[in-house]
Amino acid sequence: MCHESPTAQFIGSLANILGDVFLIWHLWKYDRCRCMLFNKRTAFRFVIVWMFILSAAMLTAWNIVLVWVKYSEYYAVVHITPTESKIVPVPYHLWEQHKQTKVRITYQLLSLAWGLITAIHAEEVLYWAYLINAIKKRDSIHWFKSIWFKVWVFMTIAVMAIFPAVANIEITNLVKMEANIFLCGSTFATVLFCMSLWLYIVFPQFVNQSRRQGANPEVLARLGYFQELNGIRTLFRLFYVICILTLAIDGHTKHKHVNTTPFWTDLFFVGGMFSVFTSNGISLMILLPRNAISEATSKSTNVFIRPPRPPQGQNMHMQALPSTTSIDTSQHKYEDGANFYQHDVESSPWGALGDRLNVEKDKIGELNDYDTTLADGSLNKHKNRTTESFGSVPDMPFAPTGGERVLRPDDDIDALVATLNSLPSALNNFRSPADFDTPIRPTEVNIVVTTEQVVEHHT
Repeated sequence: MCHESPTAQFIGSLANILGDVFLIWHLWKYDRCRCMLFNKRTAFRFVIVWMFILSAAMLTAWNIVLVWVKYSEYYAVVHITPTESKIVPVPYHLWEQHKQTKVRITYQLLSLAWGLITAIHAEEVLYWAYLINAIKKRDSIHWFKSIWFKVWVFMTIAVMAIFPAVANIEITNLVKMEANIFLCGSTFATVLFCMSLWLYIVFPQFVNQSRRQGANPEVLARLGYFQELNGIRTLFRLFYVICILTLAIDGHTKHKHVNTTPFWTDLFFVGGMFSVFTSNGISLMILLPRNAISEATSKSTNVFIRPPRPPQGQNMHMQALPSTTSIDTSQHKYEDGANFYQHDVESSPWGALGDRLNVEKDKIGELNDYDTTLADGSLNKHKNRTTESFGSVPDMPFAPTGGERVLRPDDDIDALVATLNSLPSALNNFRSPADFDTPIRPTEVNIVVTTEQVVEHHT
């Protein structure tokens, strides 16, 4: 901002830089920054990640330039009346011309960054709305074909056009220029706050719906964790809206009581900056959630882990869970080192949920199969399946099959053993060759009974 103190601008830039450091750290912890590289399967995630990065870079440029200008110009004595004067930050119209030009350019960057942030936050809420609706109605429509995705595309185009247009309404008066940008941004922030509040209200019902449909404890725990994060983020968005909207509305009034009072100007500016970057950090954790269990249970040797075998009365055909960030809906390639496994892909709301939660496919696969079984009414489809029928299909119990993965060289086998020992049902996933060999049937035996009778004659 043009009229806050240099110290307030510096503190705001610190919040910005901390947000940038957290962004880089989280991307590294998430997948070693591989999400920054284009991949056809994760093209949509690639777009969202780079929207985050570009918005953070433009906000950093805006803050750094203003800090440099503020401290180079610093304070000046301004005469209010012939007998009264005040020490205030140097007004923008007293800055050197090249500094005004640089600040004007950074305000253009600020408008673009604000538009990207608005689009990212809108995508998140609309995506959860899509998931809640799809799972509730058992609708298998893909995210890219849903009405929610079309609404997001429309909103993205709208905000990326509105923000630069508002920024260029007034480019001579920098105070009016920033007031217009802040009013536009705070208005959209209010809309996002209402959307987050709606999500916070309906999310407990979604968790209960997932529990009724057979979600395992890990999925329920992850959903509960996201609910808490969304609650905290909604609170910071409220602080952010109050601070920025107050400055924006007061900037369009005649007397500008808040913007002409140094204490309130710095308080609302610093509070708004910390709130917005805290909210962005939480949004990053929700959009790109780390899989702590997968990180903790890393392994080191080539041990094949077989997914749990479905119960006898359950549908035996496990569905491949798709990634909702995939544009190619025909097949996926999952890479573990030099090994690739290909799976046919079908649209599934549970697969979409697993992708957003960053839950392993075998963790959410049982729920997906359970849900499909209930929907198809095929609980007794394989009722008469016996050991002999298993033996009719060749099975190599120690060979890798679909759904398994090879442990990487840098993994820890001790963590795997500790995890398996803590699971009561770990041995249920082991199948020996005896489970599939056809039992030896007794051969036909002809029993011949021979009798012998001895007759003795006595004379």
